[in-house]
Amino acid sequence: MTPIIREARPADAAQIIAYLRRIFAEPGINLITEVDEFTPTIETEARIIADMGRQPNCLFLVAEYDGQIVGQLTLDGGKRRNVRHAATLGITVAQAWRGRGVGRRLIEWAIDWARDAGTLSRIELHVFARNTRAIALYESCGFEYEGTRRRAVHRSGEYIDDLVMALLL
Repeated sequence: MTPIIREARPADAAQIIAYLRRIFAEPGINLITEVDEFTPTIETEARIIADMGRQPNCLFLVAEYDGQIVGQLTLDGGKRRNVRHAATLGITVAQAWRGRGVGRRLIEWAIDWARDAGTLSRIELHVFARNTRAIALYESCGFEYEGTRRRAVHRSGEYIDDLVMALLL
């Protein structure tokens, strides 16, 4: 039971929206978006996927098993000339698939893609300080701690520190 990793297609938009709504609704999820704040249309999401696919410093991946999306990763490259070498990584994995190597496979695919493309020399990410499993995964993939944004997020009545990590390619 191994999901396939592939680049997202505009035709995936409806399924990606449904997947992310499930993720954002999970109690205690380590993401900043609340489910009621996530309101893209299928057309908007399809346009985002297509636009990312045209940019040399952006990537949108999905992990798919039996026709269902079970994970996704984005590398959102800088838009201005002076930061086009850097991309911000965002990743989610469905609860039933966490701890089974899906996140690692997505990250490794993205790092390999970035190295092969040659347009990025930095991948950065933000992670809640309490998300120790994710931090361990990122460190094992070569990401290094760069700093803490103290009390950066307020979710479910508590302040959460946000760590900044990066991988230099």
